[in-house]
Amino acid sequence: MSILDPEWQTPIAEGRKLPPEVPIAVTLNGEGFAVFMATPRDLEDFAVGFAISESIVSSISDVRSINLNEHGEEGISVNLDIDDELFFTALKRKRLLTGTSGCGLCGLDSIRAALRALTPLAQQPAPKTASIGAMFEAMQSKQKLNGIYGGGLHAAAVCCGDKILAVREDIGRHNAMDKALGAGVRSDEPVDLVITTSRCSSDLVQKAVSARVGTLAVMATPSDLAVKLAQENCLNLFSCNRGYSFTRYS
Repeated sequence: MSILDPEWQTPIAEGRKLPPEVPIAVTLNGEGFAVFMATPRDLEDFAVGFAISESIVSSISDVRSINLNEHGEEGISVNLDIDDELFFTALKRKRLLTGTSGCGLCGLDSIRAALRALTPLAQQPAPKTASIGAMFEAMQSKQKLNGIYGGGLHAAAVCCGDKILAVREDIGRHNAMDKALGAGVRSDEPVDLVITTSRCSSDLVQKAVSARVGTLAVMATPSDLAVKLAQENCLNLFSCNRGYSFTRYS
């Protein structure tokens, strides 16, 4: 039987809600800085988290104001007003990301920029794996958008001790992590653990270290470079296996 035969074809899912994806521009002091394809929710958190995880700012106190503007079908822009010195430093590493939802390094001008220097963390005690597993279970119950759209979204959560501070979702894994980090920073509570439903490449480790989070737990085996960076920068790195058992890599 040919695969072109109607019996082999899957019907179109009419009426099913699909996760939205729109262009999101992050601007600094009115200057275009980066463009992403993302889920248009929690965008203030996203912009702040991106600025923190890319070492543009070091705390929420560095952000003087946040302004969101919708531009119809052209997308949405989020402007962060920051100190001039921080702004000019950021322009040296300016990224114009016109790529996909899932690429955290697309558009960087050089390999050196991709592997930016990090300030190692002060080594922090690793949480117990039972506690990490409980956080993953709690996060799953808080994934509201994933329930609405029947899947298709990554989730990330920031935690303090045994408490989830915020869960954020996005079609892009880097975006979800930035949203969660931004929510944590804006909550003004200490974040010691970030968990995510995604795989772990080196850029997620870079984001966690830049945000000064002591532990990162992911849902899949990390890359070799991710483990190397985690070890060099004193980040506790765990991956979740089936049944909420965990492997520690650093």
